[in-house]
Amino acid sequence: MPKMTVRVILKSGVEFSIKCDKFTLTRNGFQQVTGYNIEGITENQPVYLDFEQVAAVVRVFSDEKEVAHDEQGASIL
Repeated sequence: MPKMTVRVILKSGVEFSIKCDKFTLTRNGFQQVTGYNIEGITENQPVYLDFEQVAAVVRVFSDEKEVAHDEQGASIL
């Protein structure tokens, strides 16, 4: 399975990308983001992230290559 790229853009304009298998956000009752869970990180693991300073979280689909399967079940990249 290809890794996904998630870009985090801060209100200051600073941004960084995270490569991982799975990225999920946790929200409170008002649908405000209160935390995150990242699995299978291979690049740029955040140690601390203040969501009051985050302007946007964007998943970059163009970085993900589709994997085609042939009839024998082998993966073709």
